Amino acid sequence: MRKLKTSLLLLLTLMLAAPAMAAPQWQFDYPHCRLSFEVKHIFAPVMGRFTKFGGTFIFDPTDLAGSKVVLEIQTASIDTDLTVRDDHLKGPEFFEVKRYPLILFVSERFESKGGNRYLAHGTLTIKDVSQKIQLPFVHLGTRAHPMKPKTWVTGFEARYELDRLKYHVGTGKYYDAGVVGDKVKLYFHLEMLRPQ
Repeated sequence: MRKLKTSLLLLLTLMLAAPAMAAPQWQFDYPHCRLSFEVKHIFAPVMGRFTKFGGTFIFDPTDLAGSKVVLEIQTASIDTDLTVRDDHLKGPEFFEVKRYPLILFVSERFESKGGNRYLAHGTLTIKDVSQKIQLPFVHLGTRAHPMKPKTWVTGFEARYELDRLKYHVGTGKYYDAGVVGDKVKLYFHLEMLRPQ
């Protein structure tokens, strides 16, 4: 009986001492990821995207406390299919890409909203402004990759609207003239990979 108690105590000690399984880290599958935006120009929407981004993506729907996202977007990679407009957006009137090369989102915690819907609470930094935001997103699922052996693939999509003027992206001159809207819609479509 004493040996049994000693064995159980030893087993319990080992279990408590063993490191907890961490939420997995995912890598961007860049050909199947897109970070795009939409802003109104007088009457017609202008669509664009950022082509260069990266960061750290750790996520497990069963371990939200162990999940963490740091998203870095290179402002100089903005692309609206018009070079003249892109150069204007990169300049001092908008993104000032030489002075502020990154848009940064750092998560602080994740919240389940039921089913496959979540909120990422964190800080969004654009230029010299950092604000707390709640980014709603959908986890589209995880499965074995049908084209890449021994690889898991997972998917996410998110939509978020922000006021660009609150982040000093523009002075408001073009908004006051009725040319460029103040609200920007962001769209995130991500496929992420990790080894099985």
